[in-house]
Amino acid sequence: MTQPTSINMTFDTSLVDLNPNVSFSTTESDPSDFGASNAPVKTPTIQPLSLFEEQSQETPKQSQTLPSNVISPPAKTSTPVQHIPTQDAYDQWASVYDFDGNMLQAIDNIELTTLLPQFLKQLQDSTLTQNISLLDLGCGTGRNTLKLLECALPPDRNSAVIGLDFSKGMLNLAAKKLSGFSADRVRLEVCDCFPTVTNPSTSPLPSVPGLQPVNGIISTLVLEHVPVADYFSTLASLLVPNGLALITNMHSDMGAKSQAGFVNEQGVKVRGSSYAHTVQDTIDAARTAGFELLSVREREMRREDIESGAVGERGWKWVGVKVWYAVVVRKIG
Repeated sequence: MTQPTSINMTFDTSLVDLNPNVSFSTTESDPSDFGASNAPVKTPTIQPLSLFEEQSQETPKQSQTLPSNVISPPAKTSTPVQHIPTQDAYDQWASVYDFDGNMLQAIDNIELTTLLPQFLKQLQDSTLTQNISLLDLGCGTGRNTLKLLECALPPDRNSAVIGLDFSKGMLNLAAKKLSGFSADRVRLEVCDCFPTVTNPSTSPLPSVPGLQPVNGIISTLVLEHVPVADYFSTLASLLVPNGLALITNMHSDMGAKSQAGFVNEQGVKVRGSSYAHTVQDTIDAARTAGFELLSVREREMRREDIESGAVGERGWKWVGVKVWYAVVVRKIG
């Protein structure tokens, strides 16, 4: 059986980090430190999140001043932060991305347990052809590409999945994860997923040989890294008329204080670009790009998420805060 153990290279190799640092600190489930800043860079970006770096810090009030006979503890040393192109960040992050206790990814997994089957049922009902073409936009390590492939379809329906990402490091892991599926079921492509971010005058369709619009797209925890107009331009170019898309993203209530990144082996926080898109921003941009909104779901952090072990202890500070949202849209045909 032919297996997708190799990745098709279809992008400018000058964008690849040829000397990635592939060793990371994974001792914290979601390392965070109040006081970080958010500095987007103009780089098209993909997939998912783990280091949530809050951007405010509580300081003691004057009434909380320690007595004169008590030695004050040393001030907390701030962790250095390095901003690099997002593609480079994800190439470096790849080796531990699936295992570093990603808090938002955990919530995404919980919600997709019900949301993904519902989406696929909608897609089956709205697709007239026997074959259903699917695409995972910003598939990363293949976390949800695998879910798509494992979802059972009726005996009279066939599906094939294309995974697109701009991180070769991420797709190398996806190829291993999906090696049990034949090449006619899954295809992985390295490409610039959002070409108009760096070149507004170019086509929003990713440059992938033989790529045709598909019936359905999932794109999970990707939108945070891309300007919303560029994101939906590409989405529209990839869908057939009346095609459906399921999009999940960090909620702006969380994004106002946090963004994706990781701590490398030198103890440096590495971050790429990040945008705190609101739910309404997302809906408005989708409609402008020619989509109809079918559904919206928002999700707060809950006590049971931490108590069950699905989310690490650092999730406690997010209890009651909306951290995730999803929209399902249809391209108006």
